[in-house]
Amino acid sequence: MNYFTSKIDTIRDKIVTMQPSITVSHQIVSYRSPGEQFHSFSTIGQDELYKLVKTSKPTTCMLDPIPSRLLKDLLPDLIDPLLNIINSSLSLGYVPKTFKLAAIKPLIKKPQLDPNELINYRPISNLPFLSKILEKAVSSQLSSFLQKNDICEDFQSGFRPYHSTETALIRVTNDLLLSSDRGCISPLVLLDLSAAFDTVDHNILLNRLENYVGISGSALAWFKSYLSDRYQFVAVNEEVSYRSQVQYGVLQGSVLGPLPFTFYMLSLGDIIRKYGVSFHCYADDTQLYMSSRPGETYQFDKLTDCVVELKKLDDK
Repeated sequence: MNYFTSKIDTIRDKIVTMQPSITVSHQIVSYRSPGEQFHSFSTIGQDELYKLVKTSKPTTCMLDPIPSRLLKDLLPDLIDPLLNIINSSLSLGYVPKTFKLAAIKPLIKKPQLDPNELINYRPISNLPFLSKILEKAVSSQLSSFLQKNDICEDFQSGFRPYHSTETALIRVTNDLLLSSDRGCISPLVLLDLSAAFDTVDHNILLNRLENYVGISGSALAWFKSYLSDRYQFVAVNEEVSYRSQVQYGVLQGSVLGPLPFTFYMLSLGDIIRKYGVSFHCYADDTQLYMSSRPGETYQFDKLTDCVVELKKLDDK
């Protein structure tokens, strides 16, 4: 737990140290019209809750009061109180404290890595089964809003239906091969954020949700509640650590985590397009590239300028 916590603090401190002249700014110009805002979540009915529970994997967290398989079997008798819990959270814009405690199961990043080195582990959060059901209800309504209003990064292949690492590779490879056929040369810059999910600044994320996505009212209050007063502890071999407050990040292993992360990254595409650079993303991995005739390589200065501004984005 000490390692996971200090790792994030160290990364954030390095960003500030490298860029002391940059002022952190949360003022972001909204490109959404007021009529397209998402004000509140709708309450769900018994049929929808039943479907959410039945289609969820019966994975039991150590924080669950009863095994999830047993909950599924008893669902006809428990449906009314469970529905009351879910709908109260959606309508009030409040997430129960018991839903905001996570048990971290450290997962080795690659099988061949040394298990004795803490750097080789990824903190995967295990959450109560009912909290996952609540997140699914929120994710479903929010995804419908995003699709209806076309709020997404066109060149993001992570966490989207019908997109994958394959679609990302095909698009980038195709563009580079076509440029090569025209006799052009193409530099490719690969960007990878360190601990991308774990270093998300909650204030900046809430600003993205409000000004980029158009979330307001009780829906925005729900996200503020969801992100605040969260705690986590590490559980290994039936031993548990102290509880540490989650100051930054969206939970890896949660149902809802990937969606807010894509909102957090929305301004990335705006900056890259400004320089006329081609790009494609998969989650936190970004490929930047552009093409030019051999005698016009001065155009690649735009790529350098773009990378410089993207570094500044870390602090914004």
